[in-house]
Order: sequence, then structure tokens, then C-alpha cells
Amino acid sequence: MRLQILETRYYTHLATGDKCWHYGEYTSEGGYQASDTNQKILNLKKKPTVSEGQLYYKNQAIDYWGRTLASVINLDQTVGLRTFVPMPGSKPAGHADYDDRMLRVLKRMALGAPNVDIRPLLVQTAERDAQHHGHRLTPDELRETLAVDNSLLQPPLARSVVVVDDVITMGASFAAAKQLLIGLPNVSEVVGIFLAKTVWPAPSFPVLTAEQIQQLLSSGGTSAV
Repeated sequence: MRLQILETRYYTHLATGDKCWHYGEYTSEGGYQASDTNQKILNLKKKPTVSEGQLYYKNQAIDYWGRTLASVINLDQTVGLRTFVPMPGSKPAGHADYDDRMLRVLKRMALGAPNVDIRPLLVQTAERDAQHHGHRLTPDELRETLAVDNSLLQPPLARSVVVVDDVITMGASFAAAKQLLIGLPNVSEVVGIFLAKTVWPAPSFPVLTAEQIQQLLSSGGTSAV
């Protein structure tokens, strides 16, 4: 597999001209059994406070996604041209559930390419619910919980900044990150790479009995089932 371009028209918060790619597909509400990608994403998202046994699976997922990105990105060609920025989790540093999983994924990605520019420029300044839990925040609301770590602006950033996140659903997190990063010195574009895009399972339809089918046919197909 390779990275695939996202069509911005399908994402509420992406703007025309945004450049974003994804690797796999995450089935919403599908659980672990929906696909191998679902399993790897859900393991990646495990809280840092889970048991040691569960952390084993989280660490395995970090290793998997790091190796996967390394296999689909020509990292040598990014040196001097791209700065990779991990999307922070929903909890600030110091919180029990603070999770730097995307930074760890990027570090694993670059194990064989030490000159790749990876900087955790974005920091979570306030605790919030994860976007996949409950009310989804708008880009402006998300931006209010984020800040740029100005101590990481030297040496100068590459002109192209790549925000890397686990899953894209509507694009709010990317939009918030782009608003903060596009104004930084030397940055001319902000693009996104996502481990997976959210997809929704096809709706299930009731299985009709022979009698119900006959009733539909005899009524011209207009009766309710």
C-alpha cells in the first residue's frame, strides 16, 4: 500500500487546496474485529494508564505505524524540505493520560533516517475530551487549547510542515494545527498525513420474509415493512 490523497470535499473542515494523505481506513464503531487497521489504531489509542499487558499492544502499534510510515515515505528526500510535526493528544503534559503517541510513531519512523526533522511544535495547553469521544470541537475551539513551542523554532523550520495524526474524520484537528503553524517564520505550506481516514459501515437493511415480500408486491411496493 501507499499514501493516498484525501478529497477535501468530503471533509467539513478541510479547505479547497489543502493537501492531505492517508494510509488505511478506520471503520467507525467497528471495534477491533472490523479490520487490521482498526485493531492497530485502537491499540495505538490505548491510554498510558492501562495495564502493562495492554501497554505491550500500544507499543506494538507504535512500532507498526512507525515502520509503515517509513515504508511509504522517502525520508531521505524530506531532509531540508519537510519538518514533521506530531499532533498532540487531548491531555496536556503532566496529566495522567498525557499521550505522546504520534511523536513516538515519528521517532520510530525515523530510526533509519536520523537527519529527518521532527519537532513537537504543538503542545496541548488545556485538558479536553478526545475528538472521537462525545462533542466534537471546531477548529477554532481546538486552537484555543493548543500553543506553539517557540523554543523549537531554531534552526529554521522547513518551508513545508507536515502534520501527522492518527485518524481524520472531519479535519478539525488539522485545520486548527494549520492555523497555528502557517504563520511561523519560513513556513509556506502545511500539509497532513494520517494513519487512517474514518469510514462508516454500510447501513444494514432488514431481511424480509417471503410473506413480507409478497405483501410489498401486492401493494405496489408502497406499504411499510
